[in-house]
Amino acid sequence: MGRAEAGGQVQPDARPGRRHTQREARLYGQADCSQCRAPRSGACLIEWTADRIDAGDPNQQTEGAVAKYLATESGNKAAEDAIQALGGYGYTKEYMVEKIKRDVRITTIYEGTSEIMEWTISRDRWQLHLKSKGAYYNDWAAKLETLARTNNSSGAATAALAMRAIAVLLERARIDRLTRNQHILFRLGELIAFAETAAVFADRAINEPSDAMPFSAETQQVMSRIHARDAALKVAADGLRWTVGAGQSDPNLADSLNLPAIYAAQAGLLEDMDFVGKKLVEAFPTE
Repeated sequence: MGRAEAGGQVQPDARPGRRHTQREARLYGQADCSQCRAPRSGACLIEWTADRIDAGDPNQQTEGAVAKYLATESGNKAAEDAIQALGGYGYTKEYMVEKIKRDVRITTIYEGTSEIMEWTISRDRWQLHLKSKGAYYNDWAAKLETLARTNNSSGAATAALAMRAIAVLLERARIDRLTRNQHILFRLGELIAFAETAAVFADRAINEPSDAMPFSAETQQVMSRIHARDAALKVAADGLRWTVGAGQSDPNLADSLNLPAIYAAQAGLLEDMDFVGKKLVEAFPTE
């Protein structure tokens, strides 16, 4: 996570003889915030998992896989975007983002590749879905909806949409026996990771905001809203794509996933991105 956050801090005016205007810095921050909230959500899940272990519940293998998967994948993406923002300079050894990229890329491979993490997440949550008869994610969604009725500033209602969509996809996979296709298992693992991090981030941004980064509780809540929107849309849209591609039989699956509500939840996205972009520039000012 440290490598990911370091990559997100790099500003595009770190070039000899080149100073960007305030407008350019703001625009960079706005564009950059989409990948910065993903490492933040991964870090949030790491903190949540560690807290559960400290509280006496050591059986956090799946939660650890989710945290490792999203933290390393989003960290790798943040490093790539930092290089892209710097153009050709970002690819040279004179600039630290080149080293950050090399450092963070290996984290998606060692101690369990991302593909193994996807498989582990999918396998374990598939068993939990079956044992709970589909209640696991629906119950989690209900808790988020209760939170949202009190305070929806972190996007808890949108995270709940992601959780209910995952429950629908898992049940459809059970009915149509879609997990016979190994690729479906991998993709379900990816979607579950996004949904669970959105849920945890939405809760903790309100009830236990992190002090590990220089962002206020309000900023973390806005980051959480952005991630919840992304997660809900990814779960529903990608999930629909892969289940249809695997031969699912429900002609009303798109309605069951509540796509209209998920698209409606995208309202205010650019405003939130602009807000987080400004906070990134404030937290990591250009020299």
